[in-house]
Amino acid sequence: MDEAERCSRVAYIYFAKLIADGTPNSLRELPDVTPAGTIRVEITTPEVTRALKIARQIPGIRSATIFGQSIHALIEEHFDFDDLRAQLQKQEIVVAEIRPLAPSLEDVFVELTYKNQANGAKETEANRA
Repeated sequence: MDEAERCSRVAYIYFAKLIADGTPNSLRELPDVTPAGTIRVEITTPEVTRALKIARQIPGIRSATIFGQSIHALIEEHFDFDDLRAQLQKQEIVVAEIRPLAPSLEDVFVELTYKNQANGAKETEANRA
């Protein structure tokens, strides 16, 4: 994805279907990437794998993915960072930092993939009925 950040135009294909096409900035601004009422944050922790498993169970966290030594999470905008830190620390997760984050193209790819996986599951279920 580092190379894609330097491109003038990027397209995402998921299961042979074009799911997004545009400039890096226009893709970062897609409503599906950061829906109304949400913000994206970076949670830095030395226990990123265990923290991810726990974070995905916390109400108010809509999605979370590992990015190096941190987690990129899409959370409800009213979610208090101190409360998030406390919930992780209650599970013995050391949190170095929680900060707001602009979406990267990798975040775009992850969110669009999640959305298309969910849509594919709905279509499969509808076809069974």
